[in-house]
Amino acid sequence: MEKIVRVIAPLAAALLMTGCSLLKFSIDTGETPLPPEELNMRMMTRGFYYDMADRVTRAADSIASASPDAPVQMRAIRWKIEATRAGVTAAMQRIPEVALLDTWLLCRRMDGAFGRLPDSVLFGPFTPFARETAGELDRRAGALARSLLTPERFALMERFVDERPAAESADARIRSDNTTLAWVEYLRANGIEVQYAVGTIAEVTADMGDRFGSQSEQLISSIGWSKDLLEIQFRQDSIRDRLAAQLDSLESDFRRMVGVMEGLPELTDGVMAGFNERVAELIGTMNAGIDNAFSDLDRQRMEVQRYVSSEREALIGQAQQAVDAAVQGALDRVPGLVGRLLFYVVLFALVMLGLPFVLGFWLGRWRERARRRRETSPGGDR
Repeated sequence: MEKIVRVIAPLAAALLMTGCSLLKFSIDTGETPLPPEELNMRMMTRGFYYDMADRVTRAADSIASASPDAPVQMRAIRWKIEATRAGVTAAMQRIPEVALLDTWLLCRRMDGAFGRLPDSVLFGPFTPFARETAGELDRRAGALARSLLTPERFALMERFVDERPAAESADARIRSDNTTLAWVEYLRANGIEVQYAVGTIAEVTADMGDRFGSQSEQLISSIGWSKDLLEIQFRQDSIRDRLAAQLDSLESDFRRMVGVMEGLPELTDGVMAGFNERVAELIGTMNAGIDNAFSDLDRQRMEVQRYVSSEREALIGQAQQAVDAAVQGALDRVPGLVGRLLFYVVLFALVMLGLPFVLGFWLGRWRERARRRRETSPGGDR
């Protein structure tokens, strides 16, 4: 019997010690928040984009206002349209590290294109100012990457930017390409496995609103700049030249008519009145055509702006519905969790309190029986 007790006692103690593990539980909502380093990288990269867009816009406006050459003005307007469009595409990506990489790569390619192309293709005598702006943006992008990354990661990104080939072009067109796959493969080639987190629902919603707002703002600015570009093109269009040639022809005809009518004073007043009416109709038709063209452009810009606003409101509404559904799902799981918790508490109480009581009661009965057997046995104490 003593051997049985020695075996049962350690088993009971082990069961009591392991019973505490029944209280361990966790709630997994499927959300992994972004690390503070990635959140800071996202904020700083997008802040750099806003500064880059402002610098490029001010530089392009200065060139367009200072140059009397229409082609130079048009190239300056295209520069700010393409740079801001490529910048918002690069900086507003979901993965902060890839957004930083693509933004730096965009500045590096813009600086390289301005340094490679001649002044005649760029902005004429104002090209050094544009080259200075592009070079400064490239240096600032590299300094930003150095401040946000570890020294080892920065060395890899710097080498990737230096080795990434740029598309050779005969003009100063600025484009941005997504390097997510290329960057991941580059890191794997250097023995680094990466896994980017999406973030919590609140972080995804805030990121979505920031991206959509920035892209909407850039689209509205591009529409206004495109209007300026159309105005310059209209002033340089061949239709204007043809109208000027027709007016010159009318002027020569008028002079010939004046020479003929000098001998016919009685017909001069009638002919001149009809001629004035025709010229007035021609000028009125031209003015009406120009006004209609620009009014149509304004209406299209307003329609695009209303469409962007409505789409943004719909997107925010869908994100809010997703947040409400996630919160409701978490609340629906609470009763089941509470029930399981109560079950574990009751089971813990039974194990901690009931098992020692049963064991003690059983041992007491066993000792009492052993004592009675000793008393009733021959030669035992009476």
